[in-house]
Amino acid sequence: MPRPTRSPGKVRNTETPSKRYGAEINGKGIQPALPKATETVQPAEESTPLLPKIKEKYSSFSTAQKSFIIFLAAFASTFSPLSSNIYYPAINSIASDLRVTPSMMNFTITAYMIFQGLAPTFMGNLSDTAGRRPVYVLCFSVYLCANIGLAIQRNYWVLLAFRALQSTGISATIALSNAVAADTVTSAERGTYLGIASLGSILGPALGPTLGGLISEYWGWYGIFWVLAIASGCVFTAILLFYPETCRQIVGNGSIPPPSWNRSLLNIMSEHRKRKQGIDMAEEYALREELLQKRRIRFPNPLTTLRLLFELPTSLILLANGISYGAYYTVTSGVPAQFAEIYGLNDLQLGLTYIPIGLGTVISSFTNGWAIDWNFQRIAAQNGGMPPIKKGKQDLSDFPIERARLQLAVPAAVTAATSIAVYGWLLHYEAPLKFSIALLFLIGYFMTATYNIMNLLIVDLNYDTPATATAANNLVRCFIGAASTAGIIPLLNLIGRGRSYTIVAGIWTGATPLSMLVYWFGMQWRQERNAKKAENVET
Repeated sequence: MPRPTRSPGKVRNTETPSKRYGAEINGKGIQPALPKATETVQPAEESTPLLPKIKEKYSSFSTAQKSFIIFLAAFASTFSPLSSNIYYPAINSIASDLRVTPSMMNFTITAYMIFQGLAPTFMGNLSDTAGRRPVYVLCFSVYLCANIGLAIQRNYWVLLAFRALQSTGISATIALSNAVAADTVTSAERGTYLGIASLGSILGPALGPTLGGLISEYWGWYGIFWVLAIASGCVFTAILLFYPETCRQIVGNGSIPPPSWNRSLLNIMSEHRKRKQGIDMAEEYALREELLQKRRIRFPNPLTTLRLLFELPTSLILLANGISYGAYYTVTSGVPAQFAEIYGLNDLQLGLTYIPIGLGTVISSFTNGWAIDWNFQRIAAQNGGMPPIKKGKQDLSDFPIERARLQLAVPAAVTAATSIAVYGWLLHYEAPLKFSIALLFLIGYFMTATYNIMNLLIVDLNYDTPATATAANNLVRCFIGAASTAGIIPLLNLIGRGRSYTIVAGIWTGATPLSMLVYWFGMQWRQERNAKKAENVET
């Protein structure tokens, strides 16, 4: 076979910057691509079967970098549920100081959860176009100001207003945390990493009351908001200095430099070091300009999030997950009033009763993360191997991801619901405190398992827009959680503890068929949805 010839002299690299740095830019957005070495021209009819095929790299971040990115995202997401729950033990003290009833104080929790559901519908969509890092900066700026306002106010209606502002500022961090995990890790390893990313949203409700009880007992209830302001200020500073942009629509697999206004201190130092070493960065700057011209940042459109509420199979999983979250909140929001009445606990003691839920949450996040990844690999082995990476994402089009997730989620949900029913009857008969606390541990463990797996599946079903999908999840679960929080105390007063929590458990168990429909028909619905989207793009 005659060898291809080339002209003498310097070999010309014909790659465009966008291909070289890990992305292809087209009408559909930015798609990751492999960097290619300088090549000679091969005859069109010839193939090179002996050459090893290079696998496309999903992320250019190292394992240590991914761990740092996801851990900081998880820590940032803790503030949203933490702020919602941290003053549970102080509710009686706040109500006394502001001269309002406990029911009015519960309304501040309900209002917080309403805005906790609404705000991410805007912020999640914005982060999918403008990037994760700018939205983080915006969220923590608003949240920091709201905490300072809460710490210095002494009026119920001002408290209510600042609680709404506090929720608006910080609520999107849960959606951002899941989106960051989707940006940096594949579905095959996502159980472990997203378990860490979701840890903050679970630890907040579990540990918040414990911290709130300690702070309220020794520093007063207003000290709670000063602590939140100081802690969030530290995280805000860390994000400003060190947090890199991860959105795949902006940086591809992480190899594309972000726009100049979206750089962390580490990005700036890296560019300064390259210039000092005499490295030519003209192509990197050209690529950045090319990306800026192709990308349009639009005003956040909440309809993008709301559309998922009517799309199969996502809508059924959103509803099932929202019901589980609402059931969980009937337990956590009911603890202060019920335990104070039955066991005569003070603010500090009430806070300590949430420790078992926190332990169950932590243990569940780590043990179930391993189980989720193991089950994914098992299902993959049954279906011809791991799904390949195509165009920068793991191709799940012919993989039964619904079954891989729900095989673990459904048993965990049924067990959690049963634990809630038993917990209710223990309270009804005023059993010793140790038995009630043991049930709180079981509820925390199995609810966390259900919640994490459902979150994974929601992201898997909406791989291209993970922040928007998580925002839709946030909207549903927070609205159902708000209704549960507002309704549980009147229900307990009306029909008693045992019957109330049995009804809650029955509603959660009754939602199981929603998950089973997705288990059996989810892959078919997903393929039909994707086919329609492809047709719309072509037309």
